[in-house]
Amino acid sequence: MTADSFEKAKKGMKDTAKGVKDTAKGVEDTAGGVIETAGGVKETAEGVIEGVEDTAERVIEGVKDTVKGVKEGVEETAEGVKDTAEEVVDADTYTGSDDERENREYNESGSKEPMNPEDIASHEPTAVKRDKKQGTSGDPV
Repeated sequence: MTADSFEKAKKGMKDTAKGVKDTAKGVEDTAGGVIETAGGVKETAEGVIEGVEDTAERVIEGVKDTVKGVKEGVEETAEGVKDTAEEVVDADTYTGSDDERENREYNESGSKEPMNPEDIASHEPTAVKRDKKQGTSGDPV
């Protein structure tokens, strides 16, 4: 081996050592970046958990408020039905208050009031007129 070859080998080894040293530094930097990223992921996860907990608490409160409001509404409605039921003894015979009776127009469409004799005379007869040759089913006899 000549001196020239020895110098070339020596220089190659120095370059290789420097490359290994640079690679080690790169690995070290990468490890530091991974550690920082892991810390960021941990903080993000903690923030997500905190946000979910906060949202869940607000949803629970909202549901409680809604249930309370519905309960109050049902109680008010039940009380109103009870009051109405006390006024109405029988829905078929209920004729309303005295004020309603005085202001009501008789014989409105769908009314349960009997027709006045004047109204009966002004309407068409209720009996069906048939031809004497016709039976009750409408067919000729």
